[in-house]
Amino acid sequence: MNIKSVLIGGSVLASCFLSATAFAGGGSNPCSVTRDAPLGSNTFYVPSGGPGRYHIMGWGNGTGGTVGTYSGMLEAAAGRCVIVAAAETSSSGSGADVAAAVNAAKSRYASRLASPLKVCTSGHSQGGGGSFNAARRLGAQCVIAVQPDTVFTTRIDGPVSLSTKVVCIFTTGDTLAPALPSNAANCRRNTPGEYHQEMGSGSHFAPTSGTGGDPGRFQRQYIDLWMK
Repeated sequence: MNIKSVLIGGSVLASCFLSATAFAGGGSNPCSVTRDAPLGSNTFYVPSGGPGRYHIMGWGNGTGGTVGTYSGMLEAAAGRCVIVAAAETSSSGSGADVAAAVNAAKSRYASRLASPLKVCTSGHSQGGGGSFNAARRLGAQCVIAVQPDTVFTTRIDGPVSLSTKVVCIFTTGDTLAPALPSNAANCRRNTPGEYHQEMGSGSHFAPTSGTGGDPGRFQRQYIDLWMK
């Protein structure tokens, strides 16, 4: 597997580690997953098995999308033994709904959470840009932004903290939220600490099919790297 990463504020050692590591994100999932959709505005993908105590990944949909639009990718993400707290909104750019979903998961699954708890934010398109805003609201440890739009549907309100690790995932066939000329630069500009950038194949809608194609594969790789 060829993984290219760009680090800002990271060490040379970290860069070498990433390029040499074979991630488990593309393999079989170690946890089984239950979809929990209580009355309200959130859907939770809840793992069982594995470590028995779990970290949380907040999720924001792209413009016009629903949690169901991304069900295959989100179930696969939870299969890496994290609770996925997905905000059931089609306007996730502010990060407020994703932050609320994470906080709801903290309350609902308090007895199943790892300690100390790690929180990562993720999302697609508008939700990808919004994952920066959600991370700032939550003080999240990491951001996994999938084909983030930072130009048209949302704006990143400001840099995440120095300790927040960020990866922005792009694809070569994406004409709606491409890396160039602005989105990759906006990701870097708002990451004062460790930053990575991944480039896969597929269109802007790759995350809506199966387990998410290359974007889903990269997402699971960074879950394995940062949320264990």
